[in-house]
Amino acid sequence: MRPSPYHMLRNTLIALGFACAPLHAQNTFFDAGDLILFFQKPGDNDTIYVGLGSAPTLYRGAASGPDAGLQQLNIVNINSELTSAFGAGWASDTSIYAGLIACRTSSTGVAVTNGDPTRTFYVSRARETVGTLGQASSTTWDLSLSNPFTGGATQIVSFGNTFETNYTTKVAISPVEISTIDNQNPFLAPGIQDTAFNAFGGGIQQAGSATAFGTMGAAGEVEFALDLYRVLSRTTGTNSASIITGPDKIGSYEGTVVVGSDGNVSFLTQGEAPSSTFTTWADTFIAALPNAADREPGADPDADGMNNLMEFVLNGNPAASDTAIAPTLDASGANFVFSFSRRDDSESPETTLEFQSSPDLVTWTPVTVGATSSGSVSVTENGVSPDSITVTVGKGSNTMLFGRLKVVR
Repeated sequence: MRPSPYHMLRNTLIALGFACAPLHAQNTFFDAGDLILFFQKPGDNDTIYVGLGSAPTLYRGAASGPDAGLQQLNIVNINSELTSAFGAGWASDTSIYAGLIACRTSSTGVAVTNGDPTRTFYVSRARETVGTLGQASSTTWDLSLSNPFTGGATQIVSFGNTFETNYTTKVAISPVEISTIDNQNPFLAPGIQDTAFNAFGGGIQQAGSATAFGTMGAAGEVEFALDLYRVLSRTTGTNSASIITGPDKIGSYEGTVVVGSDGNVSFLTQGEAPSSTFTTWADTFIAALPNAADREPGADPDADGMNNLMEFVLNGNPAASDTAIAPTLDASGANFVFSFSRRDDSESPETTLEFQSSPDLVTWTPVTVGATSSGSVSVTENGVSPDSITVTVGKGSNTMLFGRLKVVR
């Protein structure tokens, strides 16, 4: 076990003949109720604490309404600590787990602090897919059928106290003998999480991935993405002015904490989802596609071979197979002429569009399709209806030509 700064100081003082009272670090980067991002690697001796500040004032998004102002980019960079604890390859290590936890007190009283009743939990759940920014991509925590609040709060408060009394930094590498993370957030077997903090069956952490988890808006490419939930143990306060409303014992999504491939930690809120003409279009199909995942750009719910982003550009229907919207070819004249339609609201900056042609399906020649006619691309405006677009390619010695569209959002 590494000697803590306290142990080294105490031994020095004793050697000089001084008597002293036990010393405790008072971490100015942590207060009761602060959100802690933590990492563990089962079987490894090192764990990591990261103090992220007050949970109710900095990370309560849904409970106070969508608020893009709550977004926090690059709160702290922890690349050096992750590298020191787990090696330079931490970003591709699938045996590292990250989680979030906060609770101000284990009291069973009715006091309300910063809008939170006693024993309010802030806790993570692993995000399943990149999904839509500002929306959860995980199942909420439901503690309505059990009453683990006092025991869970006790463990979480103890967890925070360990960080506060043993370290004086915002980020701390802690041996498991001190951190007790392995006890409060145990594993049944490698890769199988047990009940975390006496309250959360199946664990609250996300495992690392061999490649990046995905790109998350302004945070860029990330390795971990943790949906943060607020779970109330009660919805009544000490008086009418402090009565708390919200789902009792069922978590409300507050936003997503991510760890970038570069080690930067960011918080993406409900208000972070940017205005998008694609989303506006996709949401017109909610009745036919009630599952949000079916309205994602890369989804193909009608299984016609064209994902939703392509359906958007070509003015298709993502809920019904409509291959007729695909580009058509006219090879009757001296040129190959490809034709298709494009929605006005899909133009730049929402998407960029490129037509590619090839005589052999090996070598492809790209042509950018802009808002207006240019070169071999002809764009006919049709008012509020989709544009009519043709791309003309000379035949030369070619007896056949293949064409395809590339859409980038």
